[in-house]
Amino acid sequence: MKMDVREMLASSDIRPGDHIELSGWLVDTDDGLFVLGDHYPEDYYYPCRAKIANGNIMYPILEKVPSLGGGWSLIFYRASISGVVECRFPWLVRAEDISIQSDRKSGRYTVVNIDREIVAAYVSKNGEYKFNRPRNPARDWLAD
Repeated sequence: MKMDVREMLASSDIRPGDHIELSGWLVDTDDGLFVLGDHYPEDYYYPCRAKIANGNIMYPILEKVPSLGGGWSLIFYRASISGVVECRFPWLVRAEDISIQSDRKSGRYTVVNIDREIVAAYVSKNGEYKFNRPRNPARDWLAD
């Protein structure tokens, strides 16, 4: 059953080890990769969130979808994630499959291959993904 992050957070039936399908907004922060509950207007700090345990999947994500070019986050896209709950307090989900809507007008989702071998190759080449970076929505990202 597919559910929004808010539904997952409100559920008392979900336990560590359960397989889930989540929908929400995928966003990177200094603390890692998160999926946020559906909300409007879009807010990077929306409190209904679950952390993605395998944050190194940012490497293949950034290869498949356009980066927003700086500001508070490199990505802020609707996503559909299939994964396993690792922890409830705080909520932590290990993504196994992910599709991202990089073009809101089309409504189509792009499948991103996050197989362990692919992610491991990125990490071997580049090291662990570094989420901690300067975040300023007014900065000139062309100067980077």
